[in-house]
Amino acid sequence: MIHVVTDSTSDMTQEQARELGVTVVPLIVRFGEEQFRDGVDLDADAFYRRLTTGKVHPTTSQPPPEEFNAVYKALLRDPADSVVSIHISSKLSGTLQSAHLAVQELGPERIHLVDSESVSAGLQLLVRGAVDDIAHGCEPVEVVDRARELRRRIGIYVLLDTLTYLQRGGRIGRAQALVGGLLNVKPVLVVDDGEVAPQGRVRSRRQGVDMIVEQIRKRAPLRALAVFHTGAPELLGEICSRLTAAFPGTDILEGQVGPVVGAYAGPGGAGVAYEAAG
Repeated sequence: MIHVVTDSTSDMTQEQARELGVTVVPLIVRFGEEQFRDGVDLDADAFYRRLTTGKVHPTTSQPPPEEFNAVYKALLRDPADSVVSIHISSKLSGTLQSAHLAVQELGPERIHLVDSESVSAGLQLLVRGAVDDIAHGCEPVEVVDRARELRRRIGIYVLLDTLTYLQRGGRIGRAQALVGGLLNVKPVLVVDDGEVAPQGRVRSRRQGVDMIVEQIRKRAPLRALAVFHTGAPELLGEICSRLTAAFPGTDILEGQVGPVVGAYAGPGGAGVAYEAAG
C-alpha cells in the first residue's frame, strides 16, 4: 500500500485527512511559553481570535525528525508498504529537512519525499493529486514523478491585509520589495519558485480580488481552484463568487488557513491556488 503523508501547512482539516487517507504531521505554533500542535491543539478559529486580541506574536517551528520517524515506522509495518511524503516548500520551512533526516535513519528505499515548492492551498492541491494518482494505480516512483510535474502547474496568489506578520516572521522573501511603500495599501503576493514574491499593491480588497482574478484568468484552462481565507470568511465568499463566474464548472475547494501559515499571513486575507490543465 502507498501511504501519503503531508504536514499541517497543507491546511487540511482532520476530517479531510481521514476521508483522503492522508497522514498529517503537525508543525508547532507558540504564543510565548504556550505550545500547540497546528490543527490538533489549536484550530484556525481559535488561533485568529487569539492573534487579533492577544499581545504576544506567535512563533512556529517544524516537526522534529523523531516525529517523522514515528509516523513513517507506523505506516511501514508491512513489507509491501511505501510512503510518499509531500511538504511545504523547503524555502519557507525546515519541515522537509526534518523528514529527510528521518528517511536517512530509516532507509530511503520505501519513503519518497517531494518538495511541493508551495504551501497551504497549493500544497493541498498537490497532495490531492497524489491521492488520485494512487487511486488510479500508479506506483510510488510514478506518483512522485507526476507530483513533481504537477507542481509546475500549481500556483498561488495571496491578498494580505498587511505585510506586518510576514515581516515579523522572517518569511517575507522577495516581497521585502513592497515594504516601506505607500500607507494604507494591501499587498498582493505570489508564491514563485517556492518563495514569496511581490505581485503588486492595491488600495482596497476589491482591487486585490480584481488583480488575482485577472492573473488567474491568464492561467486558463484550469483543472481546479482552491480559495482559503485567513479569518475573513466574507472575503472567501466574494472571491469564490468571482471565480465561479469566471470559470463555470471548475471545482473550487474552500478552506481556512491554519495557525502556522496564519502566523505569517495575518488576519483579514485570502489566497487562491490554481491548477492549470496539462
